[in-house]
Parts: sequence; structure tokens; C-alpha cells
Amino acid sequence: MHKQWSLKIVYLNYAIFWVIWLIAQGYLTLFQRQMTAGMTNDLINVAVKVLIWVPLGLFWLNKTQGQLWLSKKKLYNRHFPVQFWWTLAIFIVYLGFSMWFRHHSFYITAMPFTKEGGNFFSVTLAAGLIEEFVFRGFFCNYLLAKFDMTSAIIIQALLFQAIHFPIYFAEGLSLMGWGVNVATVLPLGLIFGWIFYQSKNLWPSTILHCIWDTSVFLFI
Repeated sequence: MHKQWSLKIVYLNYAIFWVIWLIAQGYLTLFQRQMTAGMTNDLINVAVKVLIWVPLGLFWLNKTQGQLWLSKKKLYNRHFPVQFWWTLAIFIVYLGFSMWFRHHSFYITAMPFTKEGGNFFSVTLAAGLIEEFVFRGFFCNYLLAKFDMTSAIIIQALLFQAIHFPIYFAEGLSLMGWGVNVATVLPLGLIFGWIFYQSKNLWPSTILHCIWDTSVFLFI
């Protein structure tokens, strides 16, 4: 029988997670600038994220059994509601328009596997799969059992936004860079939370997350 976790315990665990991720991002940035490039840089990013995020997500899910809105055994299923398909269509149209507006033609980055081109696997796959598992699979899932739908989705979106701050710190983003990222990540967190609520399935938000990140990385 698992002891019930209060909201204070969950928020405390999140705060510890945030500090760990801040330290990890700082060391990663310093190490990679001096020692690594290209594919090595990408694979290190994926490995670090897997080693930190996945065990914590599994630990939290196990510790809160019976307190979740959706059982961990039902997180991944075949339910894809109409809201997912409409959102997917809107994403594709918006991302296609953004690519055309910025480049005035079809465009794809020429260096997806190099340090200059970015981190291909960590952006296109790891971010969507791992972040959705932790934030929609656990945080949104737990909060939906404690709050009404709107409150739960807003809180998890704020937590999702905040976990990106260590990356902004590590990369030394300008004030404008912070503003642009917040204006993108926060609404996406709300959308992914809403899709998870509508579908009772982690696959729809994961697919949307991966499509968004991949499209921005490769085409925009």
C-alpha cells in the first residue's frame, strides 16, 4: 500500500527535479562547448535526458498509484479523438505557412546532424517522447485527479514552461529569446495537456509534440 502523496510533496519533487535539470544543463553546455560536437553532442543530450527524466517519471507514477486520473497501465492506448486530428491539421497548416513565410519556398536544414545544425535526435524524438511521458503522463495526470480540468491543464503547462528555463539559462538567451520561447512553449503546454485530457492517451500529445519540434527544427 503506497502512502498518499500530497500536492506539497509533488511540488517539492518538481523543485528538486528543476534544480537537477538546471545543474545538468549547465554542465552539459560547458562540456559540449569544450569537448564534443555533432552526433556525439546529440547522443549525450539524449542519454542525459533519458537517465534523469525517465527514472523520475517512473518513480513518481509508482509512488502515486491510486491517485492518478488515468492508470499508468492505460497511458498508451489506441484512442485518437477527433480533437487530435483537427489539432494535427492545424499544426501542419500553421507550420507549413511559417516555413513559407520565413524562407519563401520549401526549405530543409542542410546540417541536421552537426553541432551547427542542432541536436537532431534530442529535438525530434527525445523531447516529445520523454517530456510527454513526464509532464502529461505524470504531472497533468496527477493534477487532473486533484483539480478541475482547466486548473490542472494551466498548472501543468506552467510547470512544463518552467522546466525549459534551465535550457534558456544555459544557452544564454537574450530577453527577446526568452519572450519568443515562452510565447511558444506555454501555449503548446496548454494544447498538449488539453489533448491528453480529451484522448485519455499519451500518444496524441506525443505525436503532436514530435511533429512540432521536428518541423521547427528541419523546416523553419
